[in-house]
Amino acid sequence: MQINNNFSASYMASANKSRQNIAGDTKRTFSDVAVTKAEEAEGSEVRKKTSAVLDSIGSQAPDEVKQAWMEAEEETDAFFTVFGLYISKDGKHAHMTQMGIDRFIRWYRGEYNQDDLLGNSVGSAIKAVNKWIYDVDHPLAGSPARSREDQQLIMKEREFYEVFLDKLLKLSKKAPQT
Repeated sequence: MQINNNFSASYMASANKSRQNIAGDTKRTFSDVAVTKAEEAEGSEVRKKTSAVLDSIGSQAPDEVKQAWMEAEEETDAFFTVFGLYISKDGKHAHMTQMGIDRFIRWYRGEYNQDDLLGNSVGSAIKAVNKWIYDVDHPLAGSPARSREDQQLIMKEREFYEVFLDKLLKLSKKAPQT
């Protein structure tokens, strides 16, 4: 049996051309596609993800604390994952948050409430957020030097905590004193 060289050459040329049409025309990276898909997603999908995050860190938190979290996320364009990562708006950078580190430490120590970081009251949520802000401002000695991108993500994380804390403090002033 003899292989026809003309057939294989023409087949290879057409196969390469179709691959170029798939990948070469757009010249988009994975993160560009991810951002596009995220923008196309409905608001309800984002709410579902936010709800999953809140269920994982504040299962016993009051509804007003959860609402303050969602409002702070919306105001600061923050996006947190269930595992405590802060992901930049363009999807190209991720950063482990103090919230995620706190959750990991609780898991490591075997604490029962590792998934309930916000507690069951506005006061306990304020205490948790104050701790996270302190930890952002005072990294452990011996921590590696941070790149410029990491520093920017840390500042965005801190900005979110400040907005969230401000909303919680307003809630605590509105709450009836018993």
